[in-house]
Amino acid sequence: MKSVGFMSRRVGIGLGLFLVLTLSVNGLAFGAANNSSTTKTLSTNFTLVNLDKTTTATGSIQYLQDTGAAWAADSANQSFSLSPNGGSVQIKQYFDTTLTPGKGSVVVSSDAALGAVVQIQARGQTPTQGDYSGFSQGSTKFYVPLVARSKSTASGVANSQIIIQNADSSSLNGITVQFIPAPGVVGTFTKTGINLAVGQSFYYDVADEGSLPTEWLGSAVVTAPGIGKIAVVSNFFTGADTMQTFNAFAQESLATNWIVPTLFSRLANGLSTVVTVQNLSGSNIPANTGLTLTCHTTKGSIPATLTVHNPAVLANNASFSFNPVTDSADFPSGWEGSCSVNSGAANVVVLIQLRYVNSPTGNIAADAYEGIRAGGTDKVMFAPLAAKREANGFASVITVQNMTGSQANLTLYYVPAPSVGANFPCPKASCDINHDNVVNALDTIVVTGKTVPANGSLQRNLRLPAGATDAEDTLPEPWEGALRVESNVAIDGYVQLTYYINVAGDQLMAHRVFTRALP
Repeated sequence: MKSVGFMSRRVGIGLGLFLVLTLSVNGLAFGAANNSSTTKTLSTNFTLVNLDKTTTATGSIQYLQDTGAAWAADSANQSFSLSPNGGSVQIKQYFDTTLTPGKGSVVVSSDAALGAVVQIQARGQTPTQGDYSGFSQGSTKFYVPLVARSKSTASGVANSQIIIQNADSSSLNGITVQFIPAPGVVGTFTKTGINLAVGQSFYYDVADEGSLPTEWLGSAVVTAPGIGKIAVVSNFFTGADTMQTFNAFAQESLATNWIVPTLFSRLANGLSTVVTVQNLSGSNIPANTGLTLTCHTTKGSIPATLTVHNPAVLANNASFSFNPVTDSADFPSGWEGSCSVNSGAANVVVLIQLRYVNSPTGNIAADAYEGIRAGGTDKVMFAPLAAKREANGFASVITVQNMTGSQANLTLYYVPAPSVGANFPCPKASCDINHDNVVNALDTIVVTGKTVPANGSLQRNLRLPAGATDAEDTLPEPWEGALRVESNVAIDGYVQLTYYINVAGDQLMAHRVFTRALP
């Protein structure tokens, strides 16, 4: 049995998972990170899903404080058994009465391939929420395309936290974080002397870094010593309530062509998509032709196609953002479509942000997820947590991206979260399809006949009631579980975790899916 962490989207057999957590107990407000980037106290839960086609996943969960010390948890939250092909379990740290308040990390060990998503929430306060995908392996080097220190933005002052976990089998001494300014920004710095025990996490609040000036914006490179393995996550805070959480990019994930499944430009509700590209080519990317963002409308927007370039030279390790919020010359208002990023022969990574700016409804939600590398070949994808119109308003929006030039023919398997004793995460009244008084994989709902055009995407919007466009009418409400999608051609995608009952604050989370080679 191997330990695994949360990193790559494609997970192999026998891997474990790494999670960095900020915890609370009994739903009370404990365990904030540092208060410089946010005044919020943050809590977590995480969902595990079995990606193996035939093997039941059994394993254990180890909790560690940020000091590296063991962290006692409820015994029920330290082991699991998940049915094959989409069995899932959600573990909520804020309901664990054994865990003491604090922050730390988790290492999950399993005998089958797992995927996971971690939610970070400000409970009992104005909503602030973010999520990220768990890491299945570590890497020696990670890239963070977007980092800020006391930077004024249209959404408020922006600050970053960078969380680093030791994903190696040995202690690591001498982890570094190099900060690279964006074009036109002044200030470079390298943080040194970060030492971590096995599984331990370091919470680095960039707002506290006096070696960087205020109004600083740029990117970062996080490097482990020698061949040591780490995992890296970032929280990007703007204003009092907004947080965008995303996975940093391992050095193995670089590419020259990336897919942006959806791009919005200043919609009537205030929503825009920002695409940030970090240059990791080893040399400068030239202005005007070095980066090309090509977008095609999916909603009849005018013009039908947008082509945008970087206006200035982009230095190695630096980042540039295609930003409809501030760029009205290249991005018309009310435009919707999908895009690709091409960087010629230069290796880059791509981060996608969803932002509400000047929303007439007061919606300030925002989140971020990693772009999709072009050329993927996997034909099965998993959304670890899918929910349709739960009583508290929680619901998911799942986007399936066709990675090919041929039509994708899909079969969707909605696998309910199983009952454990008297506990029915997926309510028995709506989820016990076969009426045997137990909710399990035998109650899976299968949806057929869905297609995705060449290079296009399909959205299943579980926020919407039956009859609405893109709603999943076959699925009852409320419903909770995992979604497995099988295709005749390569697919990928991302998930938004939201609340269809809107209140003030940030209630939007987004993360990438997990994929597998064969149905």
